[in-house]
Amino acid sequence: MIETILKKLEAKRDLNSEEMQFAVESIMTGMVDDSDIEKFLLALNEKGIKEVEITAAAQVMKEKSLRFNLGDGSHIDTCGTGGTGLHTFNCSTASSFVAAAGGAQITKHGNKAISSKSGSADFLTAAGADIGHDREKLEIVFLKVGFVFLFAPLHHQSMKYVMPARQRIAQKTIFNLLGPHTNPCGAKRQVLGVYDKKLLKTFSEVSKNLHMEHVLIVHGDDGLDEITITGSTTISELKNYKINQYKISPKDFGLSTADFSEISAQTPEESLLLVREAFAGEKSAIQDMIALNAGAGLYVARKTESIADGVELAFDLMNSGKAADKLAAYVRVSNSQ
Repeated sequence: MIETILKKLEAKRDLNSEEMQFAVESIMTGMVDDSDIEKFLLALNEKGIKEVEITAAAQVMKEKSLRFNLGDGSHIDTCGTGGTGLHTFNCSTASSFVAAAGGAQITKHGNKAISSKSGSADFLTAAGADIGHDREKLEIVFLKVGFVFLFAPLHHQSMKYVMPARQRIAQKTIFNLLGPHTNPCGAKRQVLGVYDKKLLKTFSEVSKNLHMEHVLIVHGDDGLDEITITGSTTISELKNYKINQYKISPKDFGLSTADFSEISAQTPEESLLLVREAFAGEKSAIQDMIALNAGAGLYVARKTESIADGVELAFDLMNSGKAADKLAAYVRVSNSQ
């Protein structure tokens, strides 16, 4: 059967949902050898990956993940695709703590750095947090703090079958697109950054197929998978099964645009220092960009009526010390016995 699927892909024909599910299920249970996994991934790239294929693969990956139930279903994720190759501070992680300080419940799905200098796992480890995998501990952290970090490799152990082929290929594959759609706690609301503008529509449709409640798919004109401070950001919003695309810019929120150098970070420690300064009330491009992204998170979490209201609240949460308190609480509770 996998040979038939490979022939279809090599002929540049799209897979239907059943074929894609069979292929990914076979791969993630160790039934396909490395060379065929490599052929499968390269042929998909060559053909062009479609939303039906991403949806089907995400459904299988979610089924294979170490899932567990947390909260009342209103929690949000801020997991993006990464893959921009642009070395910025850990904006989505920082904005998650601001949103959590505003009452949003966060189940943050993330990993170590792959194309950046500092992934969310690197940032949290630098802050002194324990990002381990004990499920009872994760639940306690979530209940006490309203924020929990789900370290992707520990929740998607069947990915071990794919890693050798991915490492040999050394380019983006469909598996770079699946992480944001496979939150182990089944988050139904997200702020989801993408590295390619063409993915805005695709990811909106995939989110719709996966019955998500409210998702903002974002892509900065500068290439960032965040709401950027350097210029405009395109947003594709899925809400009530309707998709609406629009652009926003810092000026819409009374903020100045900034140079890319003002938001760059070369190490997790540098990123942490920049975030701590913003959380201490220091006005900067870093603080402005966190406010934009946290504002989006607060809006998706239904803590505010609009992104603009969320941005205003985000500044208050940083300037009052509440965001810093939330980060400190997470580090403290994650390390408690």
